[in-house]
Parts: sequence; structure tokens; C-alpha cells
Amino acid sequence: MRRRRIGLALMLTASVSVIGSQAEAATRPGPVAALKRQLNGHGGVRESSVYRILSGPKKEHLTSRSRAVHAFGGGGIAAVDVRYSKFATGDARSILFPDRGYTWQRDFPDHLPAGKSWLLEIQKNDLYLTCGQIRLSDPATLRHVLATTTVKRPAGVYDGTRTTLYEGSTTIGHLYKLNPRLRVAGFEKPTGQYASYAKLPVKWRLWLGSDQLVRRCQTRYHEPESPWNTKDRSLSTADVRFSGWGDEVDIKPPPAELVATPDELVSSDDD
Repeated sequence: MRRRRIGLALMLTASVSVIGSQAEAATRPGPVAALKRQLNGHGGVRESSVYRILSGPKKEHLTSRSRAVHAFGGGGIAAVDVRYSKFATGDARSILFPDRGYTWQRDFPDHLPAGKSWLLEIQKNDLYLTCGQIRLSDPATLRHVLATTTVKRPAGVYDGTRTTLYEGSTTIGHLYKLNPRLRVAGFEKPTGQYASYAKLPVKWRLWLGSDQLVRRCQTRYHEPESPWNTKDRSLSTADVRFSGWGDEVDIKPPPAELVATPDELVSSDDD
């Protein structure tokens, strides 16, 4: 009789554990809700990106790397501090706000007044988290992408959390409907003479942590080689990692005494 009671107690404990796990999973916010909660907060996220383009008959590689800090607020991105490397112009840094941006480049000293190293541009900036052509900070885009999932499985640990890998494929056209700012190869809408590119697939992979936030994203898609060559295609890939979701972020403009306006620029042959 005592053994039966012990066995019954163990069964009840196991049942309670299963029910508790199921209830926790049911109340845990999904990826879209988790993203919205972050964007409405006051923290931010860090990003590390590698972009590659494979083009030409010799399959030449062009690689660019960047590290960025994004600050959240008001349901979107409130500010970005991004550092680029291995560009044709050398290392660069941009600090962006919705209404202005500050840029630093290694070749600026030849064009800026003495003692100044940053260039100010007053303009509207579209700030977002992106992975290739996928705008990850747009809830509607994230919802669409996850709806095209064909593979879902446990994956590795990123940013200190075990992840689940989602894989699938969408198209340039579907992403353009959700993001009218999307440009094919950075210069044209996927309409008119570029309409055929609307049908091209964008293969994607997302690693989501236990909190349903993206820790890594990879994309792969083809684009025209150039505005003058729409028949030949180049392959673009992105590998973006995110860490420190919700951490305190403080992005400030550079010191005013180091900032020049466009009308202060000088050419290298000026006296």
C-alpha cells in the first residue's frame, strides 16, 4: 500500500511539472510580441554583422563588417551607433538619430576644417534592425518571415541562451510589400524593369532564444550586378548576431567642437 502511495505521489508530481511547463510555454510571449515589448522599452541591443557579395565571372568577393548599438524607444529604433570596417573608403563610424546623423571616416581630415573630425547631416533617417533584405525590427515583417518556416529544431547557445533554429524562404516581392523602402541591390524598387527580381527567393535562418528574441540571422539571395547590368546576378549573404537585448544603452552625438557642417567642407587643393 505504501509503494502505491509513493508511486501515485511521483505520478502527480510529474503531472504537475508537465502542466507547469505547458502553462509557462502558453503564457510566454511569441517572437512578435517579444520584439514589440523590446521596442517599447528603454534599453537596446548590440549587433555584429558580416555581409558578402559574390559577383562577376571570376566570382569576386566583397566583404564588409560592422558592429552597432541600437537604442529603443517609442516602438522603434531611437538611435544607432555603427562602426564599419573593410570598406573601400576604410574604417568609418556613424551616429544616427531620426532627424540627423554624424559621420566619421578616415579620409575626412583632407576635407574637414582643422580640429574637426565629424560631419553633420540634417536629414530624416530610417532606423531599423536588418538582416539582408529582412527588416527584423518591423513586427509585420518578422510575423511574415516566421510564417514561411519549413524547418524548426533545437540549436546552439548564443548570447548565453539556448536557441531554436527556424529556416524558411520568402521572396523579394513579399518583403517589398511589407517594406516599400526595399531596394534591389540598393538602387531600384523590384518593379518595372526589375520586376522579375520580385520573384527571387530570399532564404533565411533565424535563431530565437528562450525569450523569443533573435540571437542570430542569416540570409541568402540574388540581385542584379548593377543598374546597367540586370541580366547577370550577384549573390548576397548576411550573417548578423544580436546580444544584450534590453541592456541600458546611451548613444550621444560627438562633441560639438569636433563636428563640421557640409558648408564647411574644403577640397584638398584649397589653401
